[in-house]
Amino acid sequence: MSSTVAILFDASKCTGCKGCQVACKQWNQLPAATDFGDAPFSGSYESPVANTADTWLRVTISETDAADGTPTLALGRDGCWHCSDAPCVSVCSSGACHRSVDGTVTLDQSKCFGCQYCVAACPFKIPQFCSRDGKAKKCSFCQDRLQHGRTPACMKSCPTGALSFGPRSEVITAAQARAMAIRETFPSVEVYGVNQMAGLGIISVLPFGAAGHRLPANPQAPLATKLENAMAVVTGVGVLGALGVATAAFVGGRGSGYGEEQYSYDAVTRITCDGDVPMDPQAPIKKADKLVSVGLKSAQTPEGEEV
Repeated sequence: MSSTVAILFDASKCTGCKGCQVACKQWNQLPAATDFGDAPFSGSYESPVANTADTWLRVTISETDAADGTPTLALGRDGCWHCSDAPCVSVCSSGACHRSVDGTVTLDQSKCFGCQYCVAACPFKIPQFCSRDGKAKKCSFCQDRLQHGRTPACMKSCPTGALSFGPRSEVITAAQARAMAIRETFPSVEVYGVNQMAGLGIISVLPFGAAGHRLPANPQAPLATKLENAMAVVTGVGVLGALGVATAAFVGGRGSGYGEEQYSYDAVTRITCDGDVPMDPQAPIKKADKLVSVGLKSAQTPEGEEV
C-alpha cells in the first residue's frame, strides 16, 4: 500500500538552515541533548551526526564536487522515508508499527514494548530505541497535524521552498519537472523515492545523485524482514536466543493486555487490525487536494488558519 500523500524535498533549494529539524523537535516535544557529552564535537557541520530516539529528522551535509570540479556541499534529509514495502511493519510483533489511513508508517507508543525488531529491520536505520521508556521511536508524518488539515511540522519553518506536500502523484510530477529544469546545472540530478522500497512517502530531488547525498541507490530490506530472522538479528545468539525473545515478546504482550488472538494482519494492504478495527488514527485525515509549498509565506488552510 503506497502512501497517498508525500513530502517533496528539493535539495537544490535547501540551504542547510536546519529549520525543519528544529520544527520537528518543537512540535513533537523531543528533548535536546542534556549535556555536551551527549553531543560531542565531531568536526562536521551536522548536529547531531546521527538520528536518535530524540531526533527524528536531521539535515545531512556531505562534501562533494560540483559539475565544474569545485568543492561544494550536498545537503540531505535523514528521517523516516515511509516505505510502501516497509520492513518495520512486517516484523512488528505487537502491531505498534503500522500504516495510517493515508499509507504512511507510524508507531503507536501505547502498543510498543521495545522488542526492537523494527530497529533491526529498517534498511535506512531509522527507528531508534529509547532506553528511558523502553520503546522504539521515529517520525509519524505528523499524523496529528494531518488529521486537522495541516501540513507536517517540518515544512512550517522552511524559508526557501525546499519542502512541498500534497498527493503523492502530484509530488512525483513536480519532482521530475524540477529535475529536468536543473539538469544542465546538475547533470547527476536524481529523483529519489519513486521506486525505492516499492515507493517512498518522501520524494527527493538530489542534485548530486543518491550516492552524493549518502543514500543507497537500491535499498534492500535485511533478512530481518522475516520475523524469525529478525529475532535472531536482535538477540545475536541464534535459534535458542530467538526462541527466548519470542517467549519474552509473547509474555510481554500478554502482560500488557495484548493477546495474539485479537490481532489480524493483511499482508497485501499491510494493515494490522485490533479485532475488526484497523489500528490507524480514527479521525479522518483531510487530504491535501493540491501541492502545498511552504516558503517565506505561511500556508493557509481552507478556513484561513495558519499552518
